[in-house]
Amino acid sequence: MRIAFAGPYDLVSPFKSLGAEIIDTEDKSIEELKNEIESSDFAIVFVFESVFKDLLKFEELMSSPEINVVPIPGIEGSKGLGQVRIREIVKKAVGMDLGGFNE
Repeated sequence: MRIAFAGPYDLVSPFKSLGAEIIDTEDKSIEELKNEIESSDFAIVFVFESVFKDLLKFEELMSSPEINVVPIPGIEGSKGLGQVRIREIVKKAVGMDLGGFNE
């Protein structure tokens, strides 16, 4: 199982020392990033929220059973995208909304 972290180089480079692969997004369009993720054999791609919000428009990537795209907060703090994403995944997996978050 391969794991990657995608985002600006200064934020993702420390994860390389943990054995994860990194995807520098600074000089890539969102379409190039999508294509790189889809053509890889990553099982999980952790994406900083600043980049993740742009990937949301690619429904086929977000709903792919082979690749899990998980948002993580950046240096500016959480925008709540991770909670929403996990809630959607759980809802899809069990067939109902288990709640737990205030809407």
